[in-house]
Amino acid sequence: MTQAPEAHGILRNGRKLNNNVPNINNRDKGQAVIVLIMFLLLVALSLTSRATGPVRTDAELARDLYSSKQAGALSDAGIEDVTYRIKKAFLYDAIEYVRLGLLTSTTTVVTATGGSSKTVTALGDVDSRIRQKGVTLIKGDRVEFNYGVQTGEGGFALANTASVLGNIYANGPVTGAGNTVTGTVVSAGPSGLISGIYATQSLYAHTIQNSSTGGSAYYQIGSGINLIGGGGALYPDSPDRATSSMPISDAQIAEWEADAVAGGTISGPCPYKIITGVTIGPIKINCDLELSNSAVVTIAGPVWVNGNISFKNSAGVKLASALGSNSTAFIADKLTNRITASLITILNSTTFTDSGTAGSFLFLISGNTAQGMGPNGAVTAIDLANTASGPVVLYSNHGMITLGNSSQLKSITGYLVSMKNSAQLIYDEGLESALFDTGPGGSWDVDVWKETQ
Repeated sequence: MTQAPEAHGILRNGRKLNNNVPNINNRDKGQAVIVLIMFLLLVALSLTSRATGPVRTDAELARDLYSSKQAGALSDAGIEDVTYRIKKAFLYDAIEYVRLGLLTSTTTVVTATGGSSKTVTALGDVDSRIRQKGVTLIKGDRVEFNYGVQTGEGGFALANTASVLGNIYANGPVTGAGNTVTGTVVSAGPSGLISGIYATQSLYAHTIQNSSTGGSAYYQIGSGINLIGGGGALYPDSPDRATSSMPISDAQIAEWEADAVAGGTISGPCPYKIITGVTIGPIKINCDLELSNSAVVTIAGPVWVNGNISFKNSAGVKLASALGSNSTAFIADKLTNRITASLITILNSTTFTDSGTAGSFLFLISGNTAQGMGPNGAVTAIDLANTASGPVVLYSNHGMITLGNSSQLKSITGYLVSMKNSAQLIYDEGLESALFDTGPGGSWDVDVWKETQ
């Protein structure tokens, strides 16, 4: 007979079990799982913390590197800006603040005693990350010429049957009446104009009208443009060419005048006439100068005439052999009258001769500033009424240069250049720079460039 189970329990293996008592083994197992999970979580958090540390460090290093590079770019910008001003003889202060976006660099210029060198230091500071760079400039004696024929805003005017054998680069209009330019013509800037010109090569101007080209025409506004030879094309909506600064600044000319004064001063008789062969320079002549009677004058250094210069009766000018490959300046600059004086006139055929060494030139420079007179005005800074030939450069950055007869020159640069009659200008290409005989000359050269902080 089977025994009935007792209330609230059963017999297992002869022992009574209570159904209300939990299973101790299952509870222990659940707690162990929780403890294991918590342990794994702690390990994961520890590993994550260890892994993110280098990431945070790398991020900070990247930010520091970025700020440092910004500071370096700032110092470079300050160095480049002020160095460019010094090399171009532009105005600058002893302390300059140069902006690059929203950031600013502080640039300091220190000039050595005697002015033979300048030290430019630029400091860039971004989020306390500091970069400082410095450059030392030494006084050079080289002037750069990028174009054989160059004019300022006054432009280049051709009349009658005048022609140019070479290229023209003008910051102003280039006008003619069908005159020929054997080369390329550029009238730069948004007001650039080429009118009445036949160029054997290309034309570049904001506006081109009534002109012909053996190359292509690049312009914004065009009318009456003829393509000759079939090798070129019309390119409307072309960007304007950038204007170009004059290669010799007023400050550089003033330095050469100071060099001339250092050699002594001639004060009379006035006008000062040279009718026989003589060697002059460096020297300042304190009145008008006249060279005549087929006299051959040897220039041994810079000559500053505080008045006008005139060449008559086939006078000749040559550079002293001691100059070698160096060039020198012959300046007409009357300080009390730069409107109707400071003129250079070549009335008869004049021959210019180098020192006997290739690469030496004579620079005929006029300080006249009557730039607003125009091609029909009464004042001409340099008047080449007759022929001239040889290694000579005509230069007047504020005045008008007029050519009335054919000449073969090295280069010609003026605020305005006017050619008339049957004059033909032939110039030698490749006058990229001229080395001057005395310092300070026309340039500042980089001696040392380094990071100082």
